[in-house]
Amino acid sequence: MPRPFTFVHAADLHIDSRFIAWAGAPDAVRSTLLESTHRAFRNLIKLCLERKANFLVVAGDVYEAADRSVRAQLRFRDGLAELGDHGISSFVVHGNHDPLDGWANTIGFPATTTIFGPNPSWSVASDDAGPIAQLQGMSYPTQDVTENVVSRFTMPESNGLFSIGLLHCNLGGNPSHGNYAPCSVADLERIGLDYWALGHIHRRAIVKASRPAIVYAGNTQGRDMQETGPRGCYVVSVDGARDINAEFVPLDTVRWEQSEVRLDSARTMDDVLLAIDQKISELRAGSNGRPVVCRLGLTGRGPVHDELARDGAVDDLLAHLRDGFVPDSHWVWIDGLEDKTRPVIDIEARSHELDFLGLLLSRAQSTLEGRPGITEMSRDVNAALKTSRDRDGLSQIGETEARQLLDEARWLLAERLEGPSR
Repeated sequence: MPRPFTFVHAADLHIDSRFIAWAGAPDAVRSTLLESTHRAFRNLIKLCLERKANFLVVAGDVYEAADRSVRAQLRFRDGLAELGDHGISSFVVHGNHDPLDGWANTIGFPATTTIFGPNPSWSVASDDAGPIAQLQGMSYPTQDVTENVVSRFTMPESNGLFSIGLLHCNLGGNPSHGNYAPCSVADLERIGLDYWALGHIHRRAIVKASRPAIVYAGNTQGRDMQETGPRGCYVVSVDGARDINAEFVPLDTVRWEQSEVRLDSARTMDDVLLAIDQKISELRAGSNGRPVVCRLGLTGRGPVHDELARDGAVDDLLAHLRDGFVPDSHWVWIDGLEDKTRPVIDIEARSHELDFLGLLLSRAQSTLEGRPGITEMSRDVNAALKTSRDRDGLSQIGETEARQLLDEARWLLAERLEGPSR
């Protein structure tokens, strides 16, 4: 019977992300962001030691770019060497951000580290009593691996060892990430492994819980406003029956958040500032001591809408909030402030009135509620955009975008035609 063991599954470290867009931020924000991927990797090493993991697997995109920095390579090497000094081996594949043909310094890695090559190959993880798991992985030879490479993987040997596959891939065609090494759940199931340690998709997910377990670890550190919430890795415990327990552990040192501030009852700008301060306190309390970069949307119907809608009002408000920034150990930096408030108009009731505005709102509501209307609207808008897209940088819209545009349009009509006096 196989012996129980524990391993850590991480991916998408993106060590040395540069955060160029933050060059104008305060020093406390900029320096923390620049170090965040390095510190998240340091947290990964500490976690492996604290949990006494038998080994670590890293499923691609160790570095931010193919032209990886010497600093990033040294820190990665030194972290794995520290694990090796404590009897913890490591297994690594490279992905589209750090393919094998990217620049690399002549830095030697410890004997306890296996970096898989451009074709799937097998390696073995052991403890003091002998082998405990067999691992198969492949690195990207170049950045653009657009074929399904799963068929290159081979079935595990019938030796009773728990088997793990390392792959950087787009499972199921996730549209938010490049379609590198595309594959399906059925493709992975056919190989016959016990656990697929996947990378590339930055949001963690247990796609399949067992036989085989198919798991995305997500990235270890959020890097922009699209990567909100906790980021980290999985600590995976395997028992003697080959059953697993995968525990997510946060590693991030800066938390990114998007949130809304309700202003229905706000009557003055002082009320707005108080509501924002309360939201900032909530974000700070929920970050477990981490600094937070946030983007806030001001929402609700209330009398402050007219004041916020004035030209420059929201920019002035953001500047005021940033003037009060305190660079302590758990700061909150407001990346952006967006006015999403609505005028004090009962738009649903107004759409039943038989005047010009009421008829327009009624038609818009009918279109929003009916799929054929939205489909027709999307088609018409895209036809209008077709000739001007290349010139103006406009892109085609889907039904979700069409609904958002129509909803914005009806509120704009209501505000302009109804006016603040009603």
